[in-house]
Amino acid sequence: LALLPPPDVFAFTGFFAPIANPPAVNTPKAGASVPIQFGLGGDFGSGIFVAGFPASRPMTCGGTGSTSALVPTQTAGNSGLTYDPATDTYTYPWRTEKGWAGTCRELVVRLTDGTEQRAWFSFK
Repeated sequence: LALLPPPDVFAFTGFFAPIANPPAVNTPKAGASVPIQFGLGGDFGSGIFVAGFPASRPMTCGGTGSTSALVPTQTAGNSGLTYDPATDTYTYPWRTEKGWAGTCRELVVRLTDGTEQRAWFSFK
């Protein structure tokens, strides 16, 4: 099965539950694995992220983003980015840190088409 070359711009269809798109703030438990699910309008393989992404950074709770330095995310366990052709959905298992409890972070997903998608989190 040959993969199609990436389009000029992926057809990003937003983050899916349990993640809500901004301006909503997501409230997962710190230290939990958060499934970041989204669609791109097809299967473009596993090389969809720019190197060092997804990444996250602290942000002011109640704010609208951050200018802090981005830190590459870690995946949960031995898992990584997967694609489900039945739902046309990518899933990235983001491993969060227990020390983030009571803080807010911005998740930045930079794709190889040059676009960025963001989601905001307030950790319990």
